[in-house]
Amino acid sequence: MIRWLLLMYLGITCQGVTDIHSRNLTNSLKVIYEWKYIDYDFGSDEKRQAAIQSGDYNYTMNYLLDTDQWGDKTFVIIMKFNGVPSSLNVITNKTGNGGPLLAPYPDWTWAKNENCSGITSAYKIEIDMCDRLWVLDSGLINNVRSVCPPQLLVFDLNTSQLLKQVKIPHDIAVNTTTEKGALVTLSVQLLSCEVNGSTLVYIGDNEGFALIIYNNSDNSFQRLTSSTFASDPRYTTFTINGESFTLQSGIFGMALSPLTQNLYYSALSSHNLNYVNTEQFVKSQYQANNVHYQGKENILWTQASAKGISDNGVLFFGLVGDTSLACWNENRLLDRRNIEVVAKNKETLQAITGLKVKRRISFILVHGFPLEYEYVLAVSNRIQKVIYGFDFNDVNFRILIANVNDLIKNTRCISP
Repeated sequence: MIRWLLLMYLGITCQGVTDIHSRNLTNSLKVIYEWKYIDYDFGSDEKRQAAIQSGDYNYTMNYLLDTDQWGDKTFVIIMKFNGVPSSLNVITNKTGNGGPLLAPYPDWTWAKNENCSGITSAYKIEIDMCDRLWVLDSGLINNVRSVCPPQLLVFDLNTSQLLKQVKIPHDIAVNTTTEKGALVTLSVQLLSCEVNGSTLVYIGDNEGFALIIYNNSDNSFQRLTSSTFASDPRYTTFTINGESFTLQSGIFGMALSPLTQNLYYSALSSHNLNYVNTEQFVKSQYQANNVHYQGKENILWTQASAKGISDNGVLFFGLVGDTSLACWNENRLLDRRNIEVVAKNKETLQAITGLKVKRRISFILVHGFPLEYEYVLAVSNRIQKVIYGFDFNDVNFRILIANVNDLIKNTRCISP
């Protein structure tokens, strides 16, 4: 009897590991776009050469970071370094030697950013159900130099017209004690489709270790602090495909559950998974120093990067050192045995820095790939190569896709 119970226990606790080895995870995510290097549709060869000569464009300094889709448009974010002509772009139907060419969104005038009136350094984007594109502009060049105040921008995707542009105050954008701040991730809580409706936007400061709440109805900001936002010194060393680097990073990826209204997040330099229920923020029933944060320390075996969540509460997140995509269903206990790896590929999943769970109204084809109601959209970018050097004769940047139901089939990420 005891032996039978022990075997049953081992069978339950090892179920996830057994499934990982029994399933082929290398092709779970399908590549729909790939680049050896990033290039743009400048309009003519003469304009492209002029951009190269002026230093406005240097293909070795362009790194893919994030993506989102709306209709026939695929948006991409390019990290803003010297030599990056535009950080917010759409993928065109033209192809260069490096891969599909990009075009600035809404147009080239926004990329010029004279007097900080345009877009300096778009870092993360999110499209809501009201056909609006929310853009978080960090204002940082080369990831360190602040040249313009950080800001939020909102565009009407049906017209490509700006709906709103809000500068983020300095005392909100940075830790006023350390004077550090880098606003690099956001999550939009849609409460109204009105331009000045009561939508909330959550912004992660990964250097000043804070969560910022923006209320669209009155343009107010609140900066929250918690130890759960901070990096863990034990986990500041990252190893991707045998190449290591050190990074002290707070919140990087966030995802808001439409099921529970929990906002899931983690410091990039940690092995934790945390969340906070946002009902208190929606009802304005909270004090900044009395917010209840929950989660589990050291639940992960490597650092977690970008996050996305499905309508029925399946949280997806990149696992940096594991070159994989994992999931957890919030209808189950937050425990390591309930976390499943659903995609793993040392070649194509080196650092998932952008992740969305997209919702489709009907069954359609995207790039010849059949999509059901929900699908995962991911960016991988070999971020460690920023330090070690890219081989631009090889594929470095990818956008990948998979049906949610296909990913979680026969895993513990299916609702109990």
